[in-house]
Amino acid sequence: MSYKTLKPMKTRYTIQVGCSIGLIIMLFQACKDDFKLPAIDVLYELEVSGNQVKFNNSTVGGSSYRWEFGDGETSIEENPTHIYPGKGKYVATLYVTAGNGEIVEGSTVIRISKSSPIKMDDNSLADWDTITANIIQPGNAGGIIEEIKLDYDGNYIYLYGSLATKVANEDIFDFYIDSDDNIATGLLTGTFTEGAYDILLEGPILSGNMDIFYHTGEQSDFSFDTQSISEAYSLGTVAENAKGVRFEMRIDRTKLKNLTGKGMRLGINVVKNDWSASIGFAPAEGDPAFYLNMED
Repeated sequence: MSYKTLKPMKTRYTIQVGCSIGLIIMLFQACKDDFKLPAIDVLYELEVSGNQVKFNNSTVGGSSYRWEFGDGETSIEENPTHIYPGKGKYVATLYVTAGNGEIVEGSTVIRISKSSPIKMDDNSLADWDTITANIIQPGNAGGIIEEIKLDYDGNYIYLYGSLATKVANEDIFDFYIDSDDNIATGLLTGTFTEGAYDILLEGPILSGNMDIFYHTGEQSDFSFDTQSISEAYSLGTVAENAKGVRFEMRIDRTKLKNLTGKGMRLGINVVKNDWSASIGFAPAEGDPAFYLNMED
């Protein structure tokens, strides 16, 4: 297997949320007497947003209610809101007591997927303090890159960077992404090993925009075609002080090829705005690319 040292592609720069899901649940009834029709129909609607579920009870004829959320927690509110402890499958059950004392129940399965606490429109980087996994700290070998953090959900990959630089420097960022985690497709390079790079995002993101490229040709060829894909990435909060710059961005998993899979590999190279030298690496130059597991 041959490798090639990365050379930043010189190009002209031409040149963003949370959601909730409403589910109407019609539930089968159960009562102690299997042959007796229930006195009332148990009906409720779910609104799922991340780990939070709002239960909207539309049952008619109940005198009291008790919810079992499937994670050991309960509520006697008619329309409770519950926050689940994490991703997984939960069976929620509503017990309705009718006026005659009969108890009728209805259950449904709730699947909580991986969510992210990162918000791009809050003018703050404080939410990144909660991210304690998927961190790259290249040390002295990272140059101006001090730390990179990553997180994700079903729609986006989120990235935080701490760098010893200035926005005014207009540094050029190269994000090399092995989007399908397949060593048989994409550019092979010794700069970031154990990856074959299908996607290149390149540009002075702190002061401008980035272009999007897909690899073409032989794996040993530094050959990328420009893509016209709108809103594939966005820049969030940028904070600058005397020590450097911190910033956040996100990549839309649905806009770039193969990013909806179970994982990706990432290598970041920063070069001066005149292309004269590389000044930052994450991971360190020659190290394996960082693997972001997105199986959850």
